[in-house]
Amino acid sequence: MSLVVETGSGSSTADSYISFADADSYVAAHGADATWTAADDVDKEEALRLGTQYIDLEYGERLKGYKAEQDNALCWPRYNVSDSDGYAVDSDAVPVRVKNAAVEAALRVIAGDDLLGTQSNPGAIKRERKKLGPMEKEVEYMGGKPASGVKVYPKIRALLVPFLTPNNMMMRG
Repeated sequence: MSLVVETGSGSSTADSYISFADADSYVAAHGADATWTAADDVDKEEALRLGTQYIDLEYGERLKGYKAEQDNALCWPRYNVSDSDGYAVDSDAVPVRVKNAAVEAALRVIAGDDLLGTQSNPGAIKRERKKLGPMEKEVEYMGGKPASGVKVYPKIRALLVPFLTPNNMMMRG
């Protein structure tokens, strides 16, 4: 099944922010990744779909502005968005940094990462102990320390930072 690339029209069927050819060009220009160049076209297309899905699910709620069309399949294009320098982002386009972030996420998929894999809830309390004299409290969490096992992709986040609301606050236009 071919990729349906978001061109800035607000497609209701788009499943990728970047075309297969543009993703190949990005990878070649930024130091060809051996796992990407060795992968077949079907795997690359699936990775681009999953990379785009990761961008939307992980960062969609924190994006500035709002979707340009209610029926957009993806989070871009958007209205009322400015970058970190204050320049307006066109509401009929997907920013290059978003496309690049989708490729970076796709590279992680090709490398074998499960971007949105399951994990135990690190914040769930497994055991709690209280003592009154002389005051003691002990809490043990499921999965170890809070936030353990959560993979972080700093390059992907760095590419998207200009479009994220500050301090995770939601902004409406």
